[in-house]
Amino acid sequence: MEINPTTRIIESTQRYKGAPKQDQQLNIPLVQTQKELIEFDRSVDLSLSTVFDEERQLSFTFRPVCKFMMVFENAYTGSTIYPPFRDNLYYTNAIKNASSYYPSGNVPSVPPQPINPNIPWDGFPQYPEFDLIRTDNDVSGYTIGNGRHLDFKSVSATTYNWSHYLSYAFANEYNKKLYAIEPNTNISWNWTASDGIPYVILFGSDQTTRFISFKCPVTHGLSAGEFVLLSTNYNGNSFFQVSSLGDGGAGSENYIFNVRNVGYTGSTFLTLSQGTFKRVLIPANSADTISEYYVRKHKILTNSECAVLVNAGYEQNVYNNKQKCEIKALTPNQIKRTSVKEGSRSYSLSFNCDVNTQTLLDNQKRPISQLYFTTLWRGYFGWTQKLKQGWHFNTYLDKNKPQIWWDQNNANSNTIINQSQYNSLLGNGPFFYNDFLVSGDTIDGDFCEWNNFEQLERVISEYQHKITYNNIWFTLSATTQDYYNTYGYFYQPHKVIQIRSFSDYIEEGDSLNVVGIPDYSYYSTTNALFRWKDLYPYGFIDTDGIGVDYPYLNDAHYPFLDSIFRITPETYNIPSDYGLSGAVPININTIPEPIVDDCE
Repeated sequence: MEINPTTRIIESTQRYKGAPKQDQQLNIPLVQTQKELIEFDRSVDLSLSTVFDEERQLSFTFRPVCKFMMVFENAYTGSTIYPPFRDNLYYTNAIKNASSYYPSGNVPSVPPQPINPNIPWDGFPQYPEFDLIRTDNDVSGYTIGNGRHLDFKSVSATTYNWSHYLSYAFANEYNKKLYAIEPNTNISWNWTASDGIPYVILFGSDQTTRFISFKCPVTHGLSAGEFVLLSTNYNGNSFFQVSSLGDGGAGSENYIFNVRNVGYTGSTFLTLSQGTFKRVLIPANSADTISEYYVRKHKILTNSECAVLVNAGYEQNVYNNKQKCEIKALTPNQIKRTSVKEGSRSYSLSFNCDVNTQTLLDNQKRPISQLYFTTLWRGYFGWTQKLKQGWHFNTYLDKNKPQIWWDQNNANSNTIINQSQYNSLLGNGPFFYNDFLVSGDTIDGDFCEWNNFEQLERVISEYQHKITYNNIWFTLSATTQDYYNTYGYFYQPHKVIQIRSFSDYIEEGDSLNVVGIPDYSYYSTTNALFRWKDLYPYGFIDTDGIGVDYPYLNDAHYPFLDSIFRITPETYNIPSDYGLSGAVPININTIPEPIVDDCE
C-alpha cells in the first residue's frame, strides 16, 4: 500500500478560522510497490536500469579516445647539403641557390651538372617532418628509389615522428631541480621543487612604500588574507600575511603579492632580495595547513603498439594548408613537385589495450580520477637532436638567444627517454631518434601544489618538451646560437582526461561516529577530524558541473577528449612588460594594459 506523496493532510480545525473539529478519513488504495524475494526463485523481476548502473559503478575498465587537432607554425628556415633533406625542402631562396648550384646559362635538354654539390639550399623542413601520420611514403630519393634516406614502412607511418601512450600521475618528486630566468633583467631563480615558489622583491623596506611587493616567475596561488612562510625571517618570524595582490597591471595579481610594511628595517626585505615561500592557511597550525610543492611523476600504462591513430574523417582545423609548386629548374634534383609548409589535418587516437584502474592510486594515494594521453617526439628521420624537458616558466623568450636551461649540455633539462642512432642508406650518419617507452616506464609531469587541509591540487606550471634541429644536418639560418643552444619548438606531452570526479565539498568525521571513512582521508590536527572528498559515481554531475557521464558498454567506459595539439615556436612566445613605476621591469606571462577600454 502507498499514499500519494503529493497528498497533503490538513487538520479540520486548520482549514479556516473558527473551523469546527470533525472526523476525517483517507482512502488508501491497495497498490503493491514492493515484492518479497524468495531464495532460489528465478522468476524475480529485475530493473534493467538498476542492473546497468550497478555494473557501471563496479567497472574499472577504460577505453579512452582522443581527437587531436594539430596546430603547427613552421617557423624556422635553415640550410642543408645532405641530398635527401636538401631535395625535399620548402625552398625560400631557390633562385639564388640554383644560381650558385648550376653553371651560369646552362639550360640543356639533359639534366645540368652542379658546379659544387656541397652548396647548401635554404628552406623549411616540410610539414610531414612534424605530422602525426607521415604521408611521404612515395618520395623518390627520400623514402623510395635510389639515394633514399631510409626504407619507409607504411605500417610505421604513425610512429616515425611521434609515439602515443596512456599514463597516470602516480608519485611526487620533491627534489627536482628547477630554474627560471627573466630575460630583460637576467634575474634568475635556482630552486628545488619542495622549496616552494621563488620570488624577487620589487619594492622592499629600503623604499618609502606602504607595502613590500614580491614577484614570482609562476602563478603564486595566493589570496588576500592568507599567509606565506618565507625562506628568510625577520626577528625569528617567517610567517607574513598577504595584504593585497598585484600592482594594478593586467594579470599582475597572479604573480605579485604584497605584505604591509609596518616599519621593517635591516636587510631581510631589501629590493631585489630573492627567496622562496610556501602558502599557509593557519600559521598557528602550519604543519597541518601548509602547502607542499613537487613535480608529478607519470607511469606509462600502454606500449606504443597499443596506440591506434587514424585520420578524423575529413576534418581539418581552421588553418588552411600552406603549399606551393617547386618548379623543375629551381630544385637541386631537377624534379618538379609540390612542397607543403603547414597542414591542417585532425586525428583520432584510441588504444587496442584496455586499461584497468582497480589497483591504481594517484600521486596522493587516492583512487585515480585522471588518465593522460602522453605524446612524445621520436624524430626517427633524424632532423633533430636530443629531446629536452622543462616547464612553462622555461619557455619565455630571450631577445638574443634561448634560455640556458635548454642547452644540450644542461643535464637537468634532459629527459629520461633513451636516444638511439643509425646511419642512412647512403652511409651518412649518425642520425638520432628517441626510443619507444614501454608499460611501467616513468616520465616527469607538471609542477604542482597540494594542500592537505583543502584536499586540493593546483597545477603551477605545465610540463613542456623542446624539439631542436640537429645542426650537423640542418643549420638554422640567421642565428647567433651555438650548436648546443638553439631555437626550437615546444609542445605539451600530457593531455588530461577526467575519468572520475571528486566532490568539491570536504567531508569531515571521526572514526567513532562515522562509518565508511576512506583510507585516503587525511587526519587534521587542527580539527581533530579526518578530512576527505568523496568520489562521485559515474553519471552524476552536480550543480557546479563537476562529474563525468561517459558512455558505458560491454563492461567498459569510453571517455572522450577533444584536444588541440599545439607545437609552438620558441620565438613566438613573447611576454609583455608590466611593473610598478621605477621598478625593475619583469616580463613573465602577462597581458598588457589595453590602450582603449570597453567604454571607448
